[in-house]
Amino acid sequence: MNYLATVSYNGARFHGFERQPHLRTVQGSIEKALSALCGKTTLIKGAGRTDAGVHALAQRFSFQNEEIKDTGAFLFALNRLLPSDIVVKALEAVPDSFDARHSSCGKIYCYKFSYGERDPLQKETRAQLERRNFDPLAFKAALECFKGTHNFQNFTTKPDDVDGFIRTIDAITIELDPSTKVGQVTFKGNGFMTYMVRLIMGCAFKAALGKIDPRDIPGLIDAAPRHIVAFKAPAEGLYLVEVLYAKRS
Repeated sequence: MNYLATVSYNGARFHGFERQPHLRTVQGSIEKALSALCGKTTLIKGAGRTDAGVHALAQRFSFQNEEIKDTGAFLFALNRLLPSDIVVKALEAVPDSFDARHSSCGKIYCYKFSYGERDPLQKETRAQLERRNFDPLAFKAALECFKGTHNFQNFTTKPDDVDGFIRTIDAITIELDPSTKVGQVTFKGNGFMTYMVRLIMGCAFKAALGKIDPRDIPGLIDAAPRHIVAFKAPAEGLYLVEVLYAKRS
C-alpha cells in the first residue's frame, strides 16, 4: 500500500533533507528508522528538498508498505526510533498513483528573522540581522515585486528547469513587530526552486538596509542573460510550512 506521512524537523544539524552518502540527512534518518521498523529496506519520496539548516513544520513523504492496521501504534514506534529533532506527526493511506512530490500543487514557506538585539537562544531557528537600520517600507516594497508569475531564473541556482524557471507566487504576507523587532514573511506559490525563497529574502533585506533600491528589483527579476543574484539569506530562518495537494475524493 501507498502511505503519505507528515513530518516536522529542526534542520539545524542536518545536511538537508535529501539522502547523501556518509552525511546526516532527514531522508536518511527516516529511511533508517522505517527500515528497522518494517524489517526491510524502506525508501521514501519527499515532497521536496530542504537545504542544510532549513526547518519543516509539515514536510510530506510517501512510501510503500504492507497494510498498517494501527497507524497510531506505528507512529509511536517510528518516532521512538527517530532522532529527537524529527517527529512524524501523521500518516494516511493514499492511492497507488499518489506521489508526494509530483502530486503537489504548491507549497507554503515562511521566513523568520529578527532585526534588533541578537538572541543566542534563537540562533538556529531564525535569521538575525542584529542591530541595523531596518527600513520596513523599503522591505515591503521589495517583496511586493515578487508577487505574481515571473521568470525566476536569477533567483535560483538550479542549472535548468523544464518549466523555464516560471513560477507563480500567489501571496506574500509580511508580519513585523516593531516592539520586539521580530519579523516573519510567508510565501504561498505553485513551486519554489533551489534557494529561491532565500535569494528573494536576501534581496529584500538588502533593500531594507539601504544597499539596493526596491525600484531596481523588477530589473533583477527580468534581467537577461541570466545573472543569479548574490544576496542569499541564512538557512536557519526558513521553514517549509505546508505542502499543498488538490482535495482527494
